[in-house]
Amino acid sequence: MYYYQAIVQYDGTGFCGFQWQQGIPTIQNSFNEVLKSLIGAKVTTMGASRTDSGVHALQQVVKISSEIGIECSDFPQRMNVILTPQIRCLSIRPCTGDFRPSSDHLSKEYRYFFTNQRQRPASTLRFIPNIANQLDMNVMDQCVKKLKGVHDFRNFYSQGSNVKSTVREIYSCELVTINPHTIFPTDSLFQMPQDLEMCFQLKIIGNGFLKQMIRHIVSALWMVGSGKLTVEEFSELLEGKAGELKKRKVAPPNGLFLFDIKYQLP
Repeated sequence: MYYYQAIVQYDGTGFCGFQWQQGIPTIQNSFNEVLKSLIGAKVTTMGASRTDSGVHALQQVVKISSEIGIECSDFPQRMNVILTPQIRCLSIRPCTGDFRPSSDHLSKEYRYFFTNQRQRPASTLRFIPNIANQLDMNVMDQCVKKLKGVHDFRNFYSQGSNVKSTVREIYSCELVTINPHTIFPTDSLFQMPQDLEMCFQLKIIGNGFLKQMIRHIVSALWMVGSGKLTVEEFSELLEGKAGELKKRKVAPPNGLFLFDIKYQLP
């Protein structure tokens, strides 16, 4: 067998997440179909992160196992000709057979983008959702600063995945205002509204994340910012104490981006 590491970028709109599912449109389904058509032999893939329905990725890492060797120099271009425009293969390089993208990482970085305006046209919400309730960003920032460190996130995830522990370590976390066009240029897969020059960005880096964990965190921060949850109550939930937070809705998926994954250099 031959083994490769691919970097894949995608707009998750309309897809049922990354993970392969029988008869359901997923990123991995589409990626595998194009791989098989080009290689003409048995091929399997393994992703670093099972992003949920509607979630995007700037740098998803995918391990390819193939019975036939791949000429890496032009293979991404050949794939991109066939792939749906919502998926791009950025690069492919050889890797070892024991490489496991989902567990060998040093850190994962996600970013969540949103605006806080009374209203925005529906046509501008593809990548940046809007929350209309007025938010107190200073109070939200107090909670963001508490996220750094080791915590039991059992109040901040959705059931449905087998996990041995709900404890995760957050290496860094910040809530800032940014111009989305400085991150997503005009030739990007992610076309931002031309007149949108400011939005909020939650940048969070950790050793791993639970199912919908970041969307739960964002939703809780919105509750704090709108006065529905106090900083003290947020802190108690972050300590793993039982609470009613799971009854709320998670933040929309379209604002969430798998931004980067770091591995130890070979």
